[in-house]
Amino acid sequence: MTDKPKHRRTVLVLEDEPFIAIMLEEELEALGIHVLGPVNNMKSALLLAEAPDLDGALLDLNINGAYATEVAEKLHRRGVPFIFVTGHEPPAGLRYRDVKTLRKPFSEIDLRSALLSLWDRS
Repeated sequence: MTDKPKHRRTVLVLEDEPFIAIMLEEELEALGIHVLGPVNNMKSALLLAEAPDLDGALLDLNINGAYATEVAEKLHRRGVPFIFVTGHEPPAGLRYRDVKTLRKPFSEIDLRSALLSLWDRS
């Protein structure tokens, strides 16, 4: 019996704060996760949301004044789990209010916990 090669998870990162984007990329890579991006705009995120073998996404909820719901919708239709990353309380009328939210500022442990819950649900 041969061991099956382990699949390296791929996560899309949409974040418009450069410091947070770099920190997320470094933390995810340290966990052995391949980062798609990070990107800081909706157009790029929508394109990358179509990538094959996408295992999840971390979406800054507010990108340059607009909510990332279009990206979330595309991921949802594909069955790709995602987490909103935000420093604010999500608005009451927001779709996907049941989606896990990683609150800024967050620790490495918070990030790991959010990732575990992301893949436990899917």
